[in-house]
Amino acid sequence: MANLLMPPLAPLLGLLLAFLLHSLPFGPLLARLALPLAVISFAALWVSATPAFSAWLGKQLGTAPEMAGISPQAVVILGGGRYRDPASGNERLSATSLERVLWAAQKAPDHLPLLVSGGRIYKNERLAESQMMEALLEGELLRQVSWRDDCSRTTAENAVHSAAILRSAGVESIVLVTHWWHMPRAAEVFARAGLQVQPLSVGSVAELLPRSQSGVLRWTPGAVAMLQTQIYWREVLAQVWYRWRSLPPIHPC
Repeated sequence: MANLLMPPLAPLLGLLLAFLLHSLPFGPLLARLALPLAVISFAALWVSATPAFSAWLGKQLGTAPEMAGISPQAVVILGGGRYRDPASGNERLSATSLERVLWAAQKAPDHLPLLVSGGRIYKNERLAESQMMEALLEGELLRQVSWRDDCSRTTAENAVHSAAILRSAGVESIVLVTHWWHMPRAAEVFARAGLQVQPLSVGSVAELLPRSQSGVLRWTPGAVAMLQTQIYWREVLAQVWYRWRSLPPIHPC
């Protein structure tokens, strides 16, 4: 459903509809809509793939509020996906997950216990994402993991499951580690789950427009800008969706 509302699929469907209106005998009224629809769809596709637009859209996501006066009792690292080879079954953490784990190892207070959160999205995945994060933290980064949430498939489930684990250990306030574009939604849903949140964002909105994308290059379409637009637009949709949805129940994995 989200893909239907995001580029490049949404403007491409607009172009396809314009072609059908022009080519098939729908009548002169609908045929006259073909050209305006094609122009709007092409413009939307072009603009969506520009660094200028992706940077603007990223800034619309906002930032998670800093909570003054809290003393975090634990660090929570949210998983960000995996890569999987279907033929061999080999699995490894995605670049997004790796960035979060490394950021936490470098930036989070090293005296606080760690919780890693991420389950299996599809049934043919062998390990929970949290298990792979734990292996990296303990095997390579020499950071002990105190708790694992192996069951979460969404950010809302990350919050509900992590909150249940932490409350049973007497933890009420956390340092939350995820990417800056994901942090506003993640911090909000963790707060709704009953935890006090101190954000520790990977990166920042300031990194959106590097010097290599200045001047006319800001308005030149590119694959990287399109990917960023997809990520940020999905977050915009998800923020709205989460505000209308109640928290999910805890489920076994």
